[in-house]
Amino acid sequence: MSKLKQQPPKPGDSATRRRHSKRRWSIGEVKAAARGRWATLLPDAGLPAEYLDGRGRPCVHCGGDDRCNASKDVHETGAVFCRHCFNKSSKIKPGDGIATVAWLLGVTNFEAATWVAERLGMNAGDGSPVAAVDIITATCRDKRMPVDAFKLFGVKEAQRGRERRTVARVDVYNDAGEVHSYFDLWPGDKGRLRPKRDKNDRPSGLFFPGRLPKPGELWLAVEGVKDAAALIGLGYQAFGYCGNKMATRYARLFEGVDIVVVPDLDTAGNMGAEHTAGNLSGIASSVSVARLPGVMKDKGGDDVRDCLRKPDGEKLVREAIEAATPWKPSEADNAGDGRPEVIVTMNEAHVTDQVVSHLGRLGWDTSWIKPEHAEVVRVFVRGGVLVHAVESDDIDADGRLAVRDLPQCLIRERITQAVQLFTETDSEDEVEVRPIRPPGWLIEAVYKRGSYGGAVRPLSGIVESPTIRVDGSIVQTPGYDPQTGLIFRPSVAFPNVPDNPTKDDAAKAIADLLDVLADFPIFEDADASAWLTMVLSMIGRSCIDGYVPLFAVTANIRGAGKSLLVDAATLIAYGRRAARKAFTRDDDEMRKTITAVAIGAVPSVLFDNLDIQLGGAALDAAITSATWSDRVLGQSRMTGDLPMRTVWAATGNNMAFGSDVGRRVLPIRLQSPLETPEDRSGFRHPDLLSWIETERPRLAVAALTILRAYFVAGCPVQPGGDWGSFENWSAKIRGAIVWAGGADPLPTRATALAGDDTAALLGKLIAGIESADPSGIGLTTKEIQRKTFGSQSDFEEHEALAEAVFEICGEHFNGKQFGRRVRQFVGRVHGGKFLDADNARGGVNRWRVRSAASGFPSGASSADDKRPNRDRLEVNPSNPPNQPDPIGPADVDGGFGWFGGSNSGRLDPEGVSSHAPNATPEGGSAVEL
Repeated sequence: MSKLKQQPPKPGDSATRRRHSKRRWSIGEVKAAARGRWATLLPDAGLPAEYLDGRGRPCVHCGGDDRCNASKDVHETGAVFCRHCFNKSSKIKPGDGIATVAWLLGVTNFEAATWVAERLGMNAGDGSPVAAVDIITATCRDKRMPVDAFKLFGVKEAQRGRERRTVARVDVYNDAGEVHSYFDLWPGDKGRLRPKRDKNDRPSGLFFPGRLPKPGELWLAVEGVKDAAALIGLGYQAFGYCGNKMATRYARLFEGVDIVVVPDLDTAGNMGAEHTAGNLSGIASSVSVARLPGVMKDKGGDDVRDCLRKPDGEKLVREAIEAATPWKPSEADNAGDGRPEVIVTMNEAHVTDQVVSHLGRLGWDTSWIKPEHAEVVRVFVRGGVLVHAVESDDIDADGRLAVRDLPQCLIRERITQAVQLFTETDSEDEVEVRPIRPPGWLIEAVYKRGSYGGAVRPLSGIVESPTIRVDGSIVQTPGYDPQTGLIFRPSVAFPNVPDNPTKDDAAKAIADLLDVLADFPIFEDADASAWLTMVLSMIGRSCIDGYVPLFAVTANIRGAGKSLLVDAATLIAYGRRAARKAFTRDDDEMRKTITAVAIGAVPSVLFDNLDIQLGGAALDAAITSATWSDRVLGQSRMTGDLPMRTVWAATGNNMAFGSDVGRRVLPIRLQSPLETPEDRSGFRHPDLLSWIETERPRLAVAALTILRAYFVAGCPVQPGGDWGSFENWSAKIRGAIVWAGGADPLPTRATALAGDDTAALLGKLIAGIESADPSGIGLTTKEIQRKTFGSQSDFEEHEALAEAVFEICGEHFNGKQFGRRVRQFVGRVHGGKFLDADNARGGVNRWRVRSAASGFPSGASSADDKRPNRDRLEVNPSNPPNQPDPIGPADVDGGFGWFGGSNSGRLDPEGVSSHAPNATPEGGSAVEL
């Protein structure tokens, strides 16, 4: 092949004049006439039409992969390139359509121009180029569409983009059946949707030939507007969708319409047809799928227009439509796979909101989840963390449900079960819609969201017995209860709780429950009622809008049945024995235990067989906390505010209680007269737990009958039930038992107060200080040391004080340790008296004992502060006093003054100066540190 360089005719050259005498056009004029029409001309010259898409392909002359491609403006210029044919040594130089035709036909440029001019109808006689073809007609020729059919889709001439490209613009309909966007086509390009206006804009939609379908009509569904126009040219009603499938939201436009889906012959088209048919199933009157003639390919398969170009193409296409088969979901499909669609855009917050919304409905909306799988895939939120209820794999768990955090790997899985994620890309063939897996940022956004805006149901816990709500209604229908946030999954069949039980019914129910205690050495009736409150607190925890005390079963000897008594209660309420946890005085370890309990929504915990003092800051807080938050063990994240609904219990012989936990405990006392209680016989219920398992449905309903009857009666207030921090528990649980004729359980609290080791220590300190300082002028730290660790005679004279100091310091006196511990007792009343720190005498810190009737001066604290007004200082809020030094000045008596009273210039919590004068009342005693 060669390209002959055209020389202008020389004057006087008759041969040249004769050669061009019949030509009245120039090559430039031919190029101008062909502009915008090369997409039709080049295929006629032998270039396959698909080569006009600009992608690299094998050269039609020299072969080889990815050598030949058309320029981006091929429809305007006709330029095509081959890296082998058009190299530096080649005589053929690319650049325009004339050169391309010369290359394709193997002729000169002049001969190529003549060939083009003839096809353009440029008459050699008048020399004028043909009139330019309008963009709609040119586009139809390029895309092989009937012009009249194409115009039905609302097509009009328009200008696109900054370059003002002339295009054929087609209407695009939204899911409401309204024109909301457009699609631009022009020769040499497969089309473009309207540019997005913002991150949430979705310009895609459907192509309709000027009207929407009507019930009873037959419509064909295809990819894009071009195939739809081609089918309309054959006399069918047809519509197109962007991409290879139709989204779910458009299905309602085809209610009562007969649909035949005609997919392209490739994998994407086949999968899109399945998806489209599934979305239309149940809405359209009928849905069928046609199979076009040809070979199925992985990608780039023939479409309707490709098939029409084949010999007898129209006949074959019509036969394929007539032979369309009704669509049926495959076995692998998830009930038609009606999962909602979410288009992943750059607006991550909007995408996450959509996913969370659908995630919250997963398993509740069974339109795309099989009913038998619904419960397994449900997602809940607890303390701002996604959780799920799973069956425990433990051998002895019997398939019971447990609450577990939802890990990130399962969040990915749940997202794919809840929604179908897609991306929309403006490609050369309309809009390319691709399914994608959940991206990492989306999984993390859902996992760490913290708040789900009510889209995900909260989970308070799991119960295996009926329970009662705050309003007194009974939860006895298995499943999730939205009012309490509980999942009720009964392990046995329960009779219904009576709707309107009477007071007599409640009294009988108490007698039925007390039969469980027939073989226990219960100390008093109050202790039996305390056990009843434990049972009612466990089974009716959801009706208590507040805190529940810790139930401490204490006995005078081992083997009295302490642990069995708690197991009996939990077996009635939960269907299993109490969950044991190790008790420790180490607050850090106890905090970890409580956090694990809160995360797992453990309904009840037993600290069994304690041989140390019960108490600690962490446990105290857990008993009187509505929520619990802490760092997750082994992770760098917080749990969030987890509901704290656990009922705590403890057992031990002659239990000792810390000062703060003592007021949070309701003891249950066992008093056995036997030396070896475990050897006794003659039980009414020899195997108590087996008997309870058999009678559990009756006993559980009895417990709820007591509470239900009390609510039906209007929860009349029972006198003597005041208990700070446990007002609601006392009003409902204790109130129900007392109202039904049971003994008042609150008198057992005296056991906890008597077992308060700190109260006993405070009593010794008050008695010892009062005895050692009859003058009331105070004792310094050195004086306390001399009176307790001095001579034997001093010890005998001040025995009460010596015992207190020995309990604090041990065998070696430590002023700092002593002062730190005594400081904790400041202002706490015992026997009508309290300890007071005073440094009014020369700035030396002193302790003294005062009567509670005289008020609470500096160093002490009380809700009823009766200090004289002259002790108070005015404080300017805009100029607050200096903060106290972390370590005060050393005491003149050995450097222990910091722990016994305030330092110079300090303000107590009430804003009173520690230097304010404060007279010592008569009869008061003081100890100086």
